[in-house]
Amino acid sequence: MVLNLGATVVDMRAETRESLSNVEGEVKEQRAMVLNLGATVVDMRAETRESLSNVEGEVKEQRDSVSDLRVELGITKHEMERMAKENAEMTAKLSASEKEREDLQARLSSSETSVEALKKSSEAQLAQLSTVENRLADTDNKVLELWNKPQIAFSVGLGNGYVGPFGSDTTLVYKKVFTNIGNSYNPSTGIFTSPVKGVYHFRFTAALWNRPSESVRIQMYKNDQRLMSNRGYNNHGKVESISNGMILELEEGDTVYMRLPSGNTLYDDADNESTWSGVLVYSM
Repeated sequence: MVLNLGATVVDMRAETRESLSNVEGEVKEQRAMVLNLGATVVDMRAETRESLSNVEGEVKEQRDSVSDLRVELGITKHEMERMAKENAEMTAKLSASEKEREDLQARLSSSETSVEALKKSSEAQLAQLSTVENRLADTDNKVLELWNKPQIAFSVGLGNGYVGPFGSDTTLVYKKVFTNIGNSYNPSTGIFTSPVKGVYHFRFTAALWNRPSESVRIQMYKNDQRLMSNRGYNNHGKVESISNGMILELEEGDTVYMRLPSGNTLYDDADNESTWSGVLVYSM
């Protein structure tokens, strides 16, 4: 048993030596690996330092860029604030301009309404003016027509003293001529002759003085037709006066005259108490 135990111990030592030899080989390999790993770590540290240096450079550049960006951002912010302020001012001005535009638009609309009203008023005034001008032209034509028509008027008196009495009806000859436009009254015969067809107005006065208890009579004739006969009675011996008038439509060539009936007397003096007048009112 002792021999066997010794042999066993020997074997165990041999195995132990072999195991130790194997362990030493593994340790050597591990040491070599550690050395290689250390070299690798040294290389990695160097690379890491270089990378860190590069990163630090890039970080510094980034910081500088960030700083520049901050500066630019500050400037941009300031510009934005300035632009925002200008934009607000422009918005306010635009709002004011818009209000002014609306006011101008309202004024323009009002002006257009006023212009339209003025245009209508002007058209109405032009129409009225045209009407007035037409009426004025008609009036001018009528005035010219009247101006070109014959102007006929006369006014005469018996003269001073008594006329009559006569033994028969006698045509009165008014010798005192005040007016004889157109010369249609004949102071030699006492007869008015119508020069144109038209409407005439005739009027007379007749007086008798200082012949008490006598009557004053006078008659108006157209051609051979007696148109009127007037009389007055002098019962006081002073002046007795009568007057009358007629509007006659005469043809060209018609005659008008005054007659004193037989046995009657008329009186006239400087006061022109016995007169006869006639005028063309309008021609036809």
